[in-house]
Amino acid sequence: MSATLPAHHAERAARYRQAGWWSTQPVPRLLTRHALSAPGNIALTDGRGSMRYDELERVVQGLACALWALGLRPGDVLAIQLPNQREFAWFQQAAARIGVAYLPLTPNLRAGDLHYQLETANAAALVIPSEHRGFDHVAMAAELRERLPKLREIFVVGERVPAWARAVDALVEQAWEQRHGAVVDALRVDADALRAILFTSGTESNPKGVLHSWNTLSYPLRLHRHYFGLGYDDAIYTPSPVGHGTGAIFGVELALFVGARIVFEEQWNAQTALQSIAREKCTMMWGATTFYTDLVAAAQASALKPARFRYAFSAGAPIPRDLVLRVRECLGARLVAAFGQSEGQNITINRADDGIERITSSDGRFNPGIDYRIVDAEGRALPTGEPGEIVYRGPNVCLGYLDAGHTAAAFDDEGYIRSGDLGIVDADGYLRIVGRRKEIIIRGGENISPREIEDLLYRAPGVAEVAVIGLPDERLGQRACAVVVPAAGAAPTLAKLIDFLRDRQVAKFKYPERLELVSELPRTASGKVRKEVLRKRILGEAAS
Repeated sequence: MSATLPAHHAERAARYRQAGWWSTQPVPRLLTRHALSAPGNIALTDGRGSMRYDELERVVQGLACALWALGLRPGDVLAIQLPNQREFAWFQQAAARIGVAYLPLTPNLRAGDLHYQLETANAAALVIPSEHRGFDHVAMAAELRERLPKLREIFVVGERVPAWARAVDALVEQAWEQRHGAVVDALRVDADALRAILFTSGTESNPKGVLHSWNTLSYPLRLHRHYFGLGYDDAIYTPSPVGHGTGAIFGVELALFVGARIVFEEQWNAQTALQSIAREKCTMMWGATTFYTDLVAAAQASALKPARFRYAFSAGAPIPRDLVLRVRECLGARLVAAFGQSEGQNITINRADDGIERITSSDGRFNPGIDYRIVDAEGRALPTGEPGEIVYRGPNVCLGYLDAGHTAAAFDDEGYIRSGDLGIVDADGYLRIVGRRKEIIIRGGENISPREIEDLLYRAPGVAEVAVIGLPDERLGQRACAVVVPAAGAAPTLAKLIDFLRDRQVAKFKYPERLELVSELPRTASGKVRKEVLRKRILGEAAS
């Protein structure tokens, strides 16, 4: 693959390098540096214990040599379908060391989705667990390998390994470095070359494969180190699936970038999570707001307060004011809002010194080097304070998509990418997301932003979680429906919610005209509400 695609013209790339946002050198072996400077520091902790940095370096170097010996080369793709455990970090870092791109995949993907992503990415190798939560991954891989001729190697973590696969435990015990260590050490991986493929969540269409280099991925890592002072003394709690960008980048890549410790959590349980954060002296985490709501409830029930927890990062959903206060009071951490997507991580983020009003009323401030515009449906720039689609370009922006047609459709001639998100930017450069372009509800010719109403209803009494969707209507085109998870012991009604909005002087046409109470909102593994699933479920129930 070309090292520089049209998304990054030479002039801007030179500017990013000059500013220090991109590297002018080959990809640095940061793990090796950490292992030399602090060999005894703990690099990761999972359900099987801990590994020091020197131990992790030995395993990664051996695996890199093994992958090279087995024929993987720069430009190849290694798919990693593992839960949150040490082997994900092993393979991610080993692949990157020899210029092989990694493709993170969640263990809950089944044959149809997995085949699509492996085939689309032309994956040369796949790492799987032998089983996960009762599901037989080996049997699924046996069926898939017959339909994927380009899939040359399958590595299995676990005890049950068929003859056509390779056992990871045996692989790391072999002395690959003796024969291939010099070759691997001599490699110089281009910082502009493909490092990772991240598939979008596919909430609106088939997932798209997003291409990132070391330079585009390391930009947000540099920001975290700069803004929040991350380093050797930090421990990053990682409950977000490593099969998605949040866990893979802001759990694993970030920790190994700054020399911190990764604390893997394989299965979410709020009480267990709280105990892990306290016991492992975790200092930060990335996660959906539901994680923090659960953690606060667990802390209130147990009176356990972590001693070193400093930052709780979240993106993709409104952050209620009350949650910011409770996270500070019960967990001792500052909730930090951000906005990003698979195509561009950390487009905006709140700074460490932003006050509560900024955190609850915005999704952060645009980061240095990122050019942005707010545009109307025809692509015309809108003035400050007007809502429109966010288009942006910068050192965080992907190289493009696996499908060249998707790249051509998303980027304009100046390298700006269409986000698909609608937002408002204030005079200080703070962004507030008001919804997805495709989720805007059009009621009788009037546009309703679901995010605007969700932001308000999150503050309504009796509401724990809320999603606003549009339902078809013969006369008006669409009407708004609020889908609410009630707070414990509460019974919100449509009339009460409308009264709440009326008291805040919300225009009448924006009121929800239907209320559905549910026990939980369907979400992707990364925490996004699956509104199309909600819509189909509600319409299906109405039809029946």
